[in-house]
Amino acid sequence: MNWKGNELKTAGDLMDKGIDRCDTPEEAQEFMKLYRAENEFADKNIGYLSGYYSPDKMAEIQKWFGVEHPIFGGAIPTPIEAFKMGKKIGKKQKKAAQ
Repeated sequence: MNWKGNELKTAGDLMDKGIDRCDTPEEAQEFMKLYRAENEFADKNIGYLSGYYSPDKMAEIQKWFGVEHPIFGGAIPTPIEAFKMGKKIGKKQKKAAQ
């Protein structure tokens, strides 16, 4: 995907050259329109990436881009809550793989 003259190929590109370059909610919606046309997992991807930002920025991303985190939904977890959920999911996946 190309956004504001930059080719977005990686998760880092989506964050640095995509999400971080949207200055208004309208730009964020235009970004999502283009990204959704190219990737059926666009909402989940951007929602997931929102979890790498501060709680305030995560909430803004979810609002502006119209997405939710695929695990936490619209909730903004504390770092401890996120860590505990990661452990829980990891244990489930390990059990399922056995």
